[in-house]
Amino acid sequence: LLCSKSIATHQLQETIETIMVSYRSLFVAFLLLFVTLDCSNAFAAKKKGGGKKRASTNKGFGAPPPTLEEVLGKFRSSVPPDAESQPCPCGTGKVYGECCGPFHGGSPCLTMTDVLRSRYSAFSWRHIKHVMATTHPACRDYREDKIEWAQDLNKSGMFDSFDFVKLEAGPEEPSADDENEGYMSFKVIMRAKEDTGSSLTGKETIVKETSRFLRDSDDGSWRYAGGDVRSEVSGLEDTQLNA
Repeated sequence: LLCSKSIATHQLQETIETIMVSYRSLFVAFLLLFVTLDCSNAFAAKKKGGGKKRASTNKGFGAPPPTLEEVLGKFRSSVPPDAESQPCPCGTGKVYGECCGPFHGGSPCLTMTDVLRSRYSAFSWRHIKHVMATTHPACRDYREDKIEWAQDLNKSGMFDSFDFVKLEAGPEEPSADDENEGYMSFKVIMRAKEDTGSSLTGKETIVKETSRFLRDSDDGSWRYAGGDVRSEVSGLEDTQLNA
């Protein structure tokens, strides 16, 4: 009996140990499954949020390119602080605020004369934005890349070696074939600045041009579309300077 009881006890212990081993194995398996699911969820969440993180750190690949307004804002301007009450450079006798000022502020030029006079004032006071805005795409000076165009004007296209002395504008001449096309002839007197250090210092140069203008049939605004530029400098009277 004692032997049978010992055998039964031994068998019970083995059964308990087997159950415990199975339980431990089941626990470990459950733990591994939990860890796996948790890691999978964490990876999925990280992947889901990764796109947003990358989108928000695009600046790490370089700052966005400057806008045209930002580029223009860095250029030197000759517009005086009290320009609104100053005589307009174009020579009408009006103050700038009642003459070319509104056009430089964005008002449309509704006549060829408006374009001519406001562009003269823009060159005189280095208002590059208006020079660009009043240039028609048909003009060979026009460019699609506005920033590069503005930079080139600022560098070498604003006649910085000269003072604009006077504008002599002729009458408007509408085209006989197209009501949205017209011409104007004019003279510009410029004087070489004293700081140029050349033999032309202080001397005046007269440039003549017959300009072509085109009108937008939608809003009625005119823009500069090109011209035949000549000089009254001896020996160059019959030479087209912008050929």
